[in-house]
Amino acid sequence: MKLNLLPTTVSKGKQSKSAVIFSVLIALAGVGIGGFLSVSSQKALDQAKSDQAESVGPAQAAYQKSADADTIIQSEKSVDLIRNAMLADAMIKHNDVYPDLYEGLKPYIPSFFRINSLSAASSGAETSTITMVGTIDTFQQYADLMLAFSRYKGLVSISRSGFIDRRQIIPNINSVDTEGRARRQDEAPIPDDKLLRLAYFQSQPQPGGYTGEGNFGSGEDNTRGAMPEASLITVTLTVNKDLRVPEPRQTLSAGGGTSSAGGGMTTPPPGTGMTMPPPGAGGGGTPPPTSTKGDSTPTGGGKKGKSGDDSD
Repeated sequence: MKLNLLPTTVSKGKQSKSAVIFSVLIALAGVGIGGFLSVSSQKALDQAKSDQAESVGPAQAAYQKSADADTIIQSEKSVDLIRNAMLADAMIKHNDVYPDLYEGLKPYIPSFFRINSLSAASSGAETSTITMVGTIDTFQQYADLMLAFSRYKGLVSISRSGFIDRRQIIPNINSVDTEGRARRQDEAPIPDDKLLRLAYFQSQPQPGGYTGEGNFGSGEDNTRGAMPEASLITVTLTVNKDLRVPEPRQTLSAGGGTSSAGGGMTTPPPGTGMTMPPPGAGGGGTPPPTSTKGDSTPTGGGKKGKSGDDSD
């Protein structure tokens, strides 16, 4: 059996010596780390000050160059140059506006609708009006036209007029016609009396073929209209398409980017796009004029058929 006969003060003394040594080591490490951080921070500060001093010159030069550029671009000569360049760019882009519109519409024109003329005109900042004049043969085609053009992308509204309904009807009986003989809506009742009926048919216009109808049989190279049993109709489409034309005279006469009276395309300050005032803006409330040359496309001929005017 082994007995510990040493007093407790001996073991506590050893522990105290170890704690003192450990504390000294921690203090030395803290001093070393603090000195390192102080030296590195001072070096970083000195480097930042040096970099800042070196960048002052280039930054000042860049600012001065920017100020000089603003002065140059705001000068009268620069404003005129920018306005002219923007006007030229707008005029070049507008060359394709009408052809693109017509090419985009052609796939929606049904084959039974023989076009005589096709034209377009601006009706505001966002919409335009397309007018087509052509011929169709039947009332069913008159109805199908609405379906065909309703597929056009950007369509706002569509209307049609000019159809002549030549279909025969079975009318109500009356004292003159007690049998309800088939006739057209615009024709008088066919009498029961044989002599009156003969006089009735003799009074009817005699068919003349194509001669004199819609320029057919004229022998001249003119646009053909509607054939005897067809109808010459007008279809009007309102679509989302901006067809407004840049106005060189208004733009070039505008000094310092302001528009002269009369409406038209204005030239804003440099750095912005060219805009058009809304219809009715400018002197006298005149909307921006649109091109009347090259925006109408006449084509082959047309045909002719109940007079009506529908809009959907």
